[in-house]
Order: sequence, then structure tokens, then C-alpha cells
Amino acid sequence: MIQKLAAHKCSPVLFALLGMLLALPSVWTGWQQDDFNQRYFLLGNPGLEGKTSPLNIFAFLNGDPERTHTIMDLGLVPWWTLENIRLSFWRPLSSASHWFDYALWPDSAPLMHMQSLFWFGLLIVAVAALYRKVIGVPWVAGLAGLLFALDDAHGLPAGWIANRNALMAGFFGVLVLLIHHRWRQQQWRAGAMLGPLVLLLGLLSGEVALGAIGYLVAYSVFLDSGSRRKRLLVLLPYGIVAVIWFITYSLLGYGTWGSGFYVDPVSEPLAYAEAFFVRAPLLLADQLALPPSSIVLFLQPSGVAVLWACAIIVLTILSIAFAPLIQQDRTARFWALGMVLCLPPVCATLPHSRLLLFAGLGGMALVAQWIVSFREGVYGLPFSRRWRRLGKAVLVLLVAAHVIIAPIFLPLNAISPATAEPFLQRAANTAPLGPDVAMKHLVIVNPPNVYYAHYFSTVRAVNKAPFPRHLCVLAPGAVPLRVTRPNECTLIIRPEGGFLGSPFDNVFRGSAHPLHLGDSIALTAMTVEISGLTSDGRPAEATYRFPSSPEEGVFAWLQWKDGKYVPFDLPAVGAEILLPAQPLF
Repeated sequence: MIQKLAAHKCSPVLFALLGMLLALPSVWTGWQQDDFNQRYFLLGNPGLEGKTSPLNIFAFLNGDPERTHTIMDLGLVPWWTLENIRLSFWRPLSSASHWFDYALWPDSAPLMHMQSLFWFGLLIVAVAALYRKVIGVPWVAGLAGLLFALDDAHGLPAGWIANRNALMAGFFGVLVLLIHHRWRQQQWRAGAMLGPLVLLLGLLSGEVALGAIGYLVAYSVFLDSGSRRKRLLVLLPYGIVAVIWFITYSLLGYGTWGSGFYVDPVSEPLAYAEAFFVRAPLLLADQLALPPSSIVLFLQPSGVAVLWACAIIVLTILSIAFAPLIQQDRTARFWALGMVLCLPPVCATLPHSRLLLFAGLGGMALVAQWIVSFREGVYGLPFSRRWRRLGKAVLVLLVAAHVIIAPIFLPLNAISPATAEPFLQRAANTAPLGPDVAMKHLVIVNPPNVYYAHYFSTVRAVNKAPFPRHLCVLAPGAVPLRVTRPNECTLIIRPEGGFLGSPFDNVFRGSAHPLHLGDSIALTAMTVEISGLTSDGRPAEATYRFPSSPEEGVFAWLQWKDGKYVPFDLPAVGAEILLPAQPLF
């Protein structure tokens, strides 16, 4: 029964409907996190950053110190932001898809989510079709398509409107592989031109499409025919497109530099090599089984080391189990090599399951082929007692991860962006502020997550609530804060463990660009000076100097307490207070 269903000609559409159904709860989660920045830009609200092209909504920080300082002064990024940081992505096709939303249904988050689910469905159909073409055995290809549709790693891209670019880039990337396969196997000459053109569409949707190049290389190595020179020439048009895209991307000023979230392989090759060594095993183990790579965001370096060791152990076991299949079956070798070659682009940022669209393409095919080979001996795998014991353990692990756990966590991952809602919309909209805040400098002392706090003005702007002239977020409140007021116009804050201790705190300044003792950041509403360092060189203490008494009417003060913003009472001159930790959960 299962074999007939998996082999049915309509199974790709059925798998797409299943994946979309599992991600459907995201339709009711509304707008979250970066969605608010996109809403601000595309609704044309004045007052924060000026005009932004509707085809350029992923260009956040372009490396211009003056522009960065302006954005920092407005409170859209933290005071410790590196002034020449670059976080700018060229995704005009994805931007156009959001412009389409705002042209037709600007106030309907459910319809925006439905467009994302539509792209998710297209991606699943394309993947299932590719499996049918390459794997050959219909029901094995169907099993692989089902596993891809159930993969919980796809939940966040499917459920977060701002991450739609990954779905679009993934769809066009898989479409490239379908076109390439038809060109090479059926001598479809139009594919020679159409494939590179569709690759360009993918790259203009998102950098994730670079993963398709890894599979093109793997195809040339294991599935294509002809001499080595001929196979290399076949890849040349794709290489030309990728090079032209990259040169244009760079000349237009897009890319990343200076962030703790991203590492630029070109300008920071040594840092990238180190990051790849850590991140690639975490992502690969996450895709094939466990542990989940996303928890890196919540771990200290020692915890990351333990997670990495666990990933290496899992990969070692799976490598031993998969080795006979990979040795004997060239299709399995294609999926395995493509899965590995697609990792370098996504290793430029912190590990997260949402980066695994292309790794999942090869990973789910490899898992499906191995399950069938083990259960039915299709590929003549060894049958020694020791190997069978290992195989049974791996089979249990794979079935548990991809058949039982994955469909449970896919909808949970799809709605996961909404976990930030209490710290974004609810917090900003219920803050005890009057309409006169539009003429004030708002100071938030201790938000539990600084990254979320900087959405405050954008959220209020798109909700047509008055927002402050300038926003100053002082320190992360997830740890206890010691606040001292040495004189009327000065505050000194010392967080337990120092500043920049969380991965989210390092989004706008990486550890390779440390602040030094005595460094000063001058903003309109305050000047911040680094007055102490931790043993590992991070700011331990910051001194905030205000141009006038903070009690004057030009300032409004908030603190986070009991899950919401409340007024903050400044300590008396010469006094010190201790603000308790305000954890997110």
C-alpha cells in the first residue's frame, strides 16, 4: 500500500499538500521580527530611514559609517554596532514577491503566509519530480519525496514571511537540476541555455541558490557521461552566470562584513575556514539525524564544543552505515557529494535548520535509498551480524528522526517566529507611553533581548502608534544589571558577565572587531564610553552620559519587568541599584 502510494504519479502533489498542511498553522501567526522592517519599507512610512526601493528590502546596512550611525542614532540597531558593518543582500525577485503582497493585500498577514506556502508546495513538487528522474525506482523516489515534505528543517522558511527568499531560491535551484538532467539525459538542447538562466533567477531570489551549484558539480562527477573535459565544459555556462552574479553583487556593495552572525569567505578566509570546520558537521548531522544545530544560538562556546563532538560521533556512525551503499551506487554518491558541496555557502552564517533546504535535497534521497537497501537488500549491502546490529540501530534513529519527530516539529518550527511576539508587538504596543513620545528620546534600560528591543519603533510605526524621536537601548537584561548614578547626567551599567555575551548581541559587531577601553560612541540622546573590560576583551561596564538631566521631559524611561515594559525610576545621584535578571522565558 505504502509502496503504491509513494510510486503514484500524483504523489509529488500529494506530498506538497501534506507539507503545506503541516506548515498551515503559520498562517495565523501574523507578522514577526524582520516582517516589521519589510512592512515599514513597503508601506512607505516616513521618519526612520527614508525611502527604500521595493526591490531592495534586504539591504539593511551597506557599510557606510554615516548611514550606520544614523540608524544607530534612531535606535534601530544597538549602540555597540560596528559603524562600517555590512549586512546587505541582493534579492530583487524575493523583494518583488513581497511587493506583490503589499500591492494586493497589504494588511493581510494570512494571505502573505499563503504565498509563502505556495512556494513551499512548488519546492516540494520540484524535489519529488527530481527524485523520480534521478533515483529511477518510483517508490524509493516517492519515499524520498515524502521525507523531504516532512522535514522539520523546512518549517521556519515555510512559516516566516521574511524567510520566503529561501523557498524561492530553493525552488529555482531544484528546477535548474531538473532542466540539467533532461538536457544531459535526453539531449534537450534548450536546457543548455535555460538551466543557467533559471540559476540566475535563483541567485536573484537568495544566496541559498548557490547550493544548486554543488549538485551540478556532483552530477558532472557521478551521473554525466563523456570525457572529463566535456563534463567541465557543460558546467561552464553555470560558472559564468555565478561569476557575473558575484561580481555584480560585490560591485553593488552587497555582502556581509563585521557581524558575529556572518563570516565573509572572500574578505575573511581564515575566519571562514574556522567557521566551516565547526558549522559544517553541525549542519550535516542535523540534516541526517541529530543533534539540532539551531541550539547553537543559545549555547556558550563550551556547549558548542560538546554539540560539535556529538555531531562528529553521529556522522561517524552514519558514515560507517552508509559507506557500502555509497560505494556501490553512483546515484547515492551523487546525493552524498551534492549534500556536502552545498554546505559552504550556508556555513557563512550561524548554524540553523532553516539553512538546510539543499542539504535536505541530497540527505533525504540518501536516507530513503539506505532504508530500502537495508530492509530489502536492494543494493547488496553486507549482512554480517555486527553490521546488521549497527544497521538496525541506524534504521531506528532515521525512522524516529524523519518519520516520527519531523512531522511533529515541522508545524512547531513554522510557528516558532511567533515566540517573539510578546517581546515585539505586545511589548511595544502596550508600553506606557503617551502621544508626546514622538517628541522624546526613549531609553529602554534592560530588555531581555536587545535584538528584539530595537524593533520597538518600527513596530509602533507600522501600527500607526507614536514612536520616539530616538531610541536608546542600554544593556541586555537577561542577566542582573548593576546600575550606578555617579552624577546627575551619568549612568554606569555593569551586566553580570559583561556585554556581547549572547550570539544575538553579536549580530552587529563580531568578536574580530572588539571595543576597547575608553572607546566612545556619540549619539544624539547619549554618549556611551567603555569603562571596563572582561577578561576575554568584551565590554564589562559602560558609562552613559546624557546631554541634560535624564529626568527632564525630553526623556522617557522604560524597563522590562514581569514580562512587559514599565516606567523606570532612575536611582538617586550617588546611589546604586541592582536590576534582577529578566529572562526571555
